[in-house]
Amino acid sequence: MPRSLRHTPTAGALLVTLALASPATANPALDAADAFLQWAKDHGATIAEYGSVTETGTGDAIVRDAKFGWDLAFTVGGANIDLDIRINSPETRLIGVTKTDTGYHLDRYEQPGAHEFAFSGGVTEDGTRNAFDISVIQYDLVAEDYLQVPFVAQEDPQRPVSRFLPAIVAGLDTRLGSMSIRRMESTSKMPDGTSGTQSYEGMTITGLANGRIEEQRIEKTVSETTVKTEPGVTADTIAMREETGLQVVTGTDMKPLLRLFGALSADRLTGDEVIASASVEGMNFSFAEGSAAIGNLSMTGLRVDPNAPAVDIATIGDQAVLGTLPQDDASLAALGGQAADALGAASLDSFDLSALAVSSPVVNGAIGSIQAKDASYRGFGDFSMSDLSFKAEENNAAVDAKLFRMSELRLAPLSRYLDFFVASSNREPTLPEILSIVPTLGLLEMQDIKIASDELAAPVSIESYRLSMSDFINPIPTRIEAMTKNASFPVSLIEEDEARALFEELGLEVVSYSDESRISWNADTQTLNIDPLAFTIEGGGTMDLKMEIGGVPRVVFESPEQAQMVIATATVNKASLTVRDARLISAFIAQQAKPAGLSPETLALGLADQAVNELGPLKDTPFGQSLHGALKSFLVSPDELVITIEPETPVPAMQIMGVLATAPDTLPQLLNAAVTANSGR
Repeated sequence: MPRSLRHTPTAGALLVTLALASPATANPALDAADAFLQWAKDHGATIAEYGSVTETGTGDAIVRDAKFGWDLAFTVGGANIDLDIRINSPETRLIGVTKTDTGYHLDRYEQPGAHEFAFSGGVTEDGTRNAFDISVIQYDLVAEDYLQVPFVAQEDPQRPVSRFLPAIVAGLDTRLGSMSIRRMESTSKMPDGTSGTQSYEGMTITGLANGRIEEQRIEKTVSETTVKTEPGVTADTIAMREETGLQVVTGTDMKPLLRLFGALSADRLTGDEVIASASVEGMNFSFAEGSAAIGNLSMTGLRVDPNAPAVDIATIGDQAVLGTLPQDDASLAALGGQAADALGAASLDSFDLSALAVSSPVVNGAIGSIQAKDASYRGFGDFSMSDLSFKAEENNAAVDAKLFRMSELRLAPLSRYLDFFVASSNREPTLPEILSIVPTLGLLEMQDIKIASDELAAPVSIESYRLSMSDFINPIPTRIEAMTKNASFPVSLIEEDEARALFEELGLEVVSYSDESRISWNADTQTLNIDPLAFTIEGGGTMDLKMEIGGVPRVVFESPEQAQMVIATATVNKASLTVRDARLISAFIAQQAKPAGLSPETLALGLADQAVNELGPLKDTPFGQSLHGALKSFLVSPDELVITIEPETPVPAMQIMGVLATAPDTLPQLLNAAVTANSGR
């Protein structure tokens, strides 16, 4: 049954109205075509016409030469936007159509050949209109098992954005078994002067139901973009080409986002994943001055916290369009806090990028892999880069790293940062306010770091570095372990002349050092242990400090502003300091002796005498005498110096302060202090 419907601003409108007012036909495919035409008219279409609608079987029809258009105008944020939408579909095949309670179901839906979608208009600000133009051409669409739910949004000038929410929620009932598009092409020109073309090959969607898509796939994408540069830049435009291989996205679900934005009740959720997984095989970028490539890119588990407070984004959108957003600082800060918390609700289970390469006249290099786990705006569980190597043309600068890794980085909620900056704009922030935004870090690790340049006399390098922190109270770690192994840098980088001269005195061109530290607080015993705090300078000496302090209460970490109270409860349990092979001390003494016309040994003995004389009442105690002898031996030949404090029982800090004030000469005995030097000689 051939049929032709045409909507025009004059008599055609009456024909369409009469046709739709007539009883439903015996063919639901014809009814579906009529219904869409009426929907377009009801939603402001300025063009809505079919060249013909032909019945091809029970529940089947072909719509030819369909044309639709909307001419829109609206204001957003002070900018006036005009937008013309045009759709041109030469042929659409509706096959196996049935009417349901929620819409029309199609066994198969085909749009063979080229179908065009055009968006043109402009953005006018301060009397200047910048035009944009976007055209999309779709080739050979085929869909199966398609339930089309009508998109109905009632006109409401006071709700220009939120009026669409019921239609969006109703659209969750749309169902699609599969859809494929052989090819899609687009061209664009944006208001800022950017222009480009894109093509997509082999697009498919599988399994859409209840707002969730099982899989989306694009076999190949090619994009060419030209960006207009700012005045003063050498080139007027910058052009870039991108070629991307297979792209696959699984488990796309919009319900968690709709719940977060206040459009959907929580009982409609079927999970917290927005995207279950996504992968890209091969991305290649080329531009005038070089190229870049990514071997593979993948991610899993993009989620939205189902317990995060909902943000009424539609009402905010209404206010933005109507120009009724609040302008006072408190209200704007509150809106910013809501937006920040919404961003903080998103998280990513894992991210993996491999084989990144960059080539240009300025810099060349590669990164083997970049990985992240449990990532969000609140930090991440683990982040790493491996096999990094970059070289710059200028000064032959090069950076290499086998591994850079951070774990358990946790940030404060984004809204807390906004609160902090608002509060601190008018006054100095308090210590608790500062601590409220301090991040925590569980692990920082680096391996085989090397930085070289023609401007450096020797490379700067680190064989390995590891910092771990745990058992946090607020943002303060109560267990810290750090280790640097074989770090080195050229002596010429030392800015202080006398310090640099010490290493030169030893004949060193490169400073090589290692260090190790472990600091921990035991909540049960309230003891703070440093075991050890040690460092070694190759050819310069080593130092090893160990200490145990008791009576350190939890309040020191919970309320650092009250840390001074620890003096009332702290005790000195034990301590030791060991210095070995201190050739830097020999170099310092030799450096100072030469201009004074003294031998190094004479100056060393004089320094020992001077140090002991500074002890005051302690000078003539057994400890003072031992220290005098030890310093004379050590400063002449700095092989080893050991100072220990090992009281029989912990000594309260208040008692030490009292002894210093009344009987300082008894302090070494109280602490059971001892000193030895070069005991092995």
